[in-house]
Amino acid sequence: MAAPVRKKLLLLTLVHPDYLPPVYAIAQVLRDEGYDIHILTFDPFGPSQPQLGHHITIESVGKHHGIGLMQRLAIRRRYTVRAATLAASGMSALVSFCSFTFLCALRVKRSVPLVYHSLELADCSWSTLRRSPLSQFKNLVAIHRVAKADFISTASAQRSAWQVGRSRLHHMPYTILNTVYLPPQPLPSYQNEFKTMMPEEHRGKKVVLYMGSVNAQNCVIELVKAFGAVNDTHSVMVIAGIKENEYGDEVRRTAVATPGCTGRVVFFPFVKGAEKDALQANAHIGVCLSNEDQNNAESMMTSPNKVGEYLAKGLFLLASDTEYMRPLGMKGVAALSRSNTEVGIAHALRIALQAVEAPGCRNAILGFVKEYYCMQQQAQPLVRFIKEKGL
Repeated sequence: MAAPVRKKLLLLTLVHPDYLPPVYAIAQVLRDEGYDIHILTFDPFGPSQPQLGHHITIESVGKHHGIGLMQRLAIRRRYTVRAATLAASGMSALVSFCSFTFLCALRVKRSVPLVYHSLELADCSWSTLRRSPLSQFKNLVAIHRVAKADFISTASAQRSAWQVGRSRLHHMPYTILNTVYLPPQPLPSYQNEFKTMMPEEHRGKKVVLYMGSVNAQNCVIELVKAFGAVNDTHSVMVIAGIKENEYGDEVRRTAVATPGCTGRVVFFPFVKGAEKDALQANAHIGVCLSNEDQNNAESMMTSPNKVGEYLAKGLFLLASDTEYMRPLGMKGVAALSRSNTEVGIAHALRIALQAVEAPGCRNAILGFVKEYYCMQQQAQPLVRFIKEKGL
């Protein structure tokens, strides 16, 4: 007996999904619901070898970064033409993830439903118009056309509320948090990879892990000072993503000069693949700090990918006390710092170090992820929309 024909969905993203992991996660959830997924995007910044399984195709139309304005306009036109061809090939719905791809989808969708899951805070202001006029103009047009989408969602409750006011919507967009896809098989431990990465004297200790951009916005120097102030000799800090720049050099100098940090802070440059998985799978605490700027809406409405990555590996969170993180603190999976200072972070870190010693801490976090904080759960409004449309 022949297998039933799978219906097709077209996912449109300007930024390659390697740098927007929720695109991959949503694609995998929709694939599991019985759809063939085609992701149209631009080249990644480096080599890409995603392991997504069957029924997901990733297609790039070329390089979008590091090129001039006229080249960028040309490659965007090529993207739109290709999107139109794919949309006309029997797609059941289009899913866009940014203002550019949303406007592209509006042009090519014909009669099929259009989903706009905004993974960016697509605003337009005079202060940013001069820096990137093309993108800002697209954002402005998208703001006024959001209501034309058949399904609207964002990555945080704050962003959904902001979208209502900015686009004058008559209903609240859905919130689909930036979580990860949980594979059906148990996650590997990556213990051998972790042993090769860590100095022998740090094995068996509680690992406080920071991954991401090492800059002042993410309070890394304050984090290092707080780790030294706590001075828990049974723990080690790993900072992955440090660069050879002024701030990175200052972080290294702080780690050397701070009592309690000497020999207990391990640095890695940008890591991907098995190394990234090994660090997350064998750490105990995942750090997600950020400064908020009252004059910068995006900094006030963060929705970091690494929160979902950390929790999916069973890590307890050390995070700033923000609107996004507060529900996680209430669920008992995060210790929140009320101030991004050495004193405030140190206080939250002490709580986190105690929390991970409790029996069953990691299993409780993994249970929370399975029941709520994974893409299989978060994307249910999108899944229901597609099914209710009879697609």
